[in-house]
Amino acid sequence: MSAPLFSSFFADYDRSIKNRIVEEGYDLYFSRPLGFVFAKWLSALKLTPTNISVLGMLIGVSGGIMLSQQNVLFYTALGGLLVTFAGILDSSDGQAARLYNTHSEMGRYLDMFNDMLVFIACYAGGLYYFVDTYTWYGFWGLGLLSGYMHSLKSNIYEYYKGEFLHFSLTDSKNRNYSLEYIRENFDRTGLIRTLTYPVLVDYVKRQNQHKFRDDATTALFEKARAYKPEEFKDIYIEESRKLLALWAWVCGSNVMRNGLIISSLFGRMDIYVIANIFSYFLFRGVGKLQNRVDQRITTRIQDWDLTDVMGFKQP
Repeated sequence: MSAPLFSSFFADYDRSIKNRIVEEGYDLYFSRPLGFVFAKWLSALKLTPTNISVLGMLIGVSGGIMLSQQNVLFYTALGGLLVTFAGILDSSDGQAARLYNTHSEMGRYLDMFNDMLVFIACYAGGLYYFVDTYTWYGFWGLGLLSGYMHSLKSNIYEYYKGEFLHFSLTDSKNRNYSLEYIRENFDRTGLIRTLTYPVLVDYVKRQNQHKFRDDATTALFEKARAYKPEEFKDIYIEESRKLLALWAWVCGSNVMRNGLIISSLFGRMDIYVIANIFSYFLFRGVGKLQNRVDQRITTRIQDWDLTDVMGFKQP
């Protein structure tokens, strides 16, 4: 591909990604460029972002099942490649939605549901290999504990990423609606929506239970954002940027996906699974750092007269 043609092809690349500050290095230099190529190609073939998401899910689930053969390097490597490719398509569906302005709340929820199925397949497939070692009790115990930890970490990381995008005045669409709004307004017609609804309610409920920022702090930040949007944006980015990167290292899906794949290639996914369970203590540590960051932000705006300011309230 010649340089002018290359530049032309990637001319609208930045429109396909979120704020570069919240993008992980792995995504910026690997998943997003490849995802952009597939977003354009598959969209040209008339596939919608939802179609791309479902395709990625089917490929990822197939790869996860192959991780059950950790004594055969070929199958494990192929499974890892398929799971990695599923991650690229997971990026691609969102990029296609942003490129062609076809994003929707249902699309985002379906994407979350499909991601969950891929990782369930990875944990179930990988741990099945160790049934003789840990018994079926170990299979279910390790799988449920590590899967829960994976889900919790990913959930809270997505929460703080959504908050960062909102308070940096980039995009508020990555925040979840309130439980009350979802229960009153979510369309539950059709099989897919019926299956997605309880998963979404549980996701938002656990996010509200386990996030480290209380509602009073969020309300204060909303007032500050409404009062001096640009100044508060700068404060929020300055204080939160480095910690968001730490959230990504401890809780990001890329780290967890690659941990599953690499440990499987060595035939020891069980070690990763156990380590992931104990990563709860790292998770709590980052949460305490987040509380300190929130306190610093609060201190920097303590002289602002926010008494009569009406802040944005998430529906």
